[in-house]
Formats: sequence, structure tokens, C-alpha cells
Amino acid sequence: MKFFFCMVFLIVAVSVAGALSKISAFIEKHLLSKLSSFNRYGLLLVVTLLFESGLVATISVMSGWNFIDSWFVGRIFLIAIIWLPAYFRPFQENASRTVGKFHSGFESGAVAIHRGGTRHPFFVGTLLFTTVGLFVSFGYYFPYFI
Repeated sequence: MKFFFCMVFLIVAVSVAGALSKISAFIEKHLLSKLSSFNRYGLLLVVTLLFESGLVATISVMSGWNFIDSWFVGRIFLIAIIWLPAYFRPFQENASRTVGKFHSGFESGAVAIHRGGTRHPFFVGTLLFTTVGLFVSFGYYFPYFI
């Protein structure tokens, strides 16, 4: 029975990934390619903010929390999802280079250092969402601090 559910989950996951790939290609071909880079950046930034707001609102409704509390917790998770992979990627690359050099003597490049976030609209949107969420949460709970 577990095997059946695993296969169904795998088929559904691959189908969703394929569908998202097709949707992405369609949007890129018919919508984003016709926009200037500034408008494309702005559109992706707004879509990111709307998606994250919708995700937090859905979690808020499903958990029974008010939106401010969900926003406070959700912004921490969202920034971790965006920032942590970029933070640990150089670590993994450096570890692979070290192992390769130790076992084979092959030099595969310089050591990479984590430089912080990129200017990608998804990262900037998440950072903006997090920053606004921090200020709104602080403003909402400010009377409790006094």
C-alpha cells in the first residue's frame, strides 16, 4: 500500500512540475518577453508580494490565527526559504572543491564567499514583505511594549 501511495505522489509531483514548467514557458513567451526589463522586474515583484500575502492569508485562515500573527511567523519562514539556500550553496561548493582537491589533486576554482542576497525580484519581494511585516507587527504590538 505504501508503494502505491509513493508512486501516486511521485506521478502527481512530476505532473505538477511539468505543468508549472509549461505555464512558465507560456508566460515567458507571451507576456514577459513583451515587457521592458523594468516592467518585468516590477511585475515579478508584485506577483511575489501577492503570492506571499496569499500564502500567509491562507495559513491564517487554516490555523485560526489573525493575519498579523501569521504574517509575523510567515515572514520568518519565507525569508529563511529564500536566504538559507543561497547562504549554504557556497559552503557545499567549497566542500566539494576540497574533497576533489584532496582525493585527486584537481584544482576546481577559488573559494566562494557568501555575498548576501541578489537583486532578483523574488528575493527583493520577500525582503520587502519581511521588512513591512516586521514594522507592521511592531506597530500593532507596540502598546504591549510600553
